[in-house]
Amino acid sequence: MQNVLRVSQTVMAELEKLGDKYLVALRIAKDPRFERLSCVHKGTYADDCLVERVTQHRCYIVATCDRDLKRRIRKIPGVPIMYITQHKYSIERLPEATIGGGLVCGP
Repeated sequence: MQNVLRVSQTVMAELEKLGDKYLVALRIAKDPRFERLSCVHKGTYADDCLVERVTQHRCYIVATCDRDLKRRIRKIPGVPIMYITQHKYSIERLPEATIGGGLVCGP
């Protein structure tokens, strides 16, 4: 099984709109090693796009430092959150109820 880094079109569009403050995040997201996820919705915020996607397919690790998005993702069982703290990557532990739940997702 191969791990693939993915970024949705909605996230890319929002990063482009946010401008210079998020230039580093945009450069990282534009890395050709990241796979683009197409979105069928129109006019949705990136947070709503991510929450909708991981609710339907609980096979993703969501990487974010956004407090509000982390709070929303925590309400979805089986979806770990990766973030940066003290210059290191961290992944929140899954609640005990979801460990070993056998969540599998295809490509």
